[in-house]
Amino acid sequence: MISDEKIHVDNLEQLIKQHIAFIIRTVTNLTGRYVSIENDDEFSIALCAFAESVERYDKGRGNFLSFAALVIESRVKTFLEHKNKIKNEISLEELISAGHDIPDPCSEHQNEWDDLPQEISLFSKELELFGLTFESLADDAPKHKDTRNTAIKAAEKASENTLIVDRTYQKRRLPVREVALLNNLTEKIVKRSKWFILSVMIIFVKRFTNLIYWIKGSRCFHV
Repeated sequence: MISDEKIHVDNLEQLIKQHIAFIIRTVTNLTGRYVSIENDDEFSIALCAFAESVERYDKGRGNFLSFAALVIESRVKTFLEHKNKIKNEISLEELISAGHDIPDPCSEHQNEWDDLPQEISLFSKELELFGLTFESLADDAPKHKDTRNTAIKAAEKASENTLIVDRTYQKRRLPVREVALLNNLTEKIVKRSKWFILSVMIIFVKRFTNLIYWIKGSRCFHV
């Protein structure tokens, strides 16, 4: 047991071994999932934070483990925020690769884009329901502008059809025939861009406002 009077840095390795369970529990409570010693970066961050706690602690800071928990939580939270920021930046690049053009945002609407990272994160979770990722969408995205515009219009119209939306989520796939009939397109045309159409349809169904602006390529589109 650690004495709150004095922490000896020389015994750091021994202290860590004695408090592995405490470190794992602290990170698990913060992340909401079990943390693996071998594979999770969060655990490595927590170890460094625990060592930092040992070096910085004095009895004026109160109970050592309470102090260590605060330091661990602070360092892990910072790491997770940085990790999410990088993930969202990558997601933006992947969306571009998936055939989505980014309009130049008008300065008077700049604040509206603050929710874009959150929308991308929610969009990614919706895609997971269908076994899709931004990388897979990039392979299916129409390369020709006219083809992409046709696909976007088809997706928007399909998003307004309750039966098509319900069937899409029930079957976890795009009902190609129904979408083709609704838009007076051949099934072959829809099949060529089915994952792209599905992804854009999701954006409209979930009313991801910033992504809709993005997809439409115009800040003047109202939802």
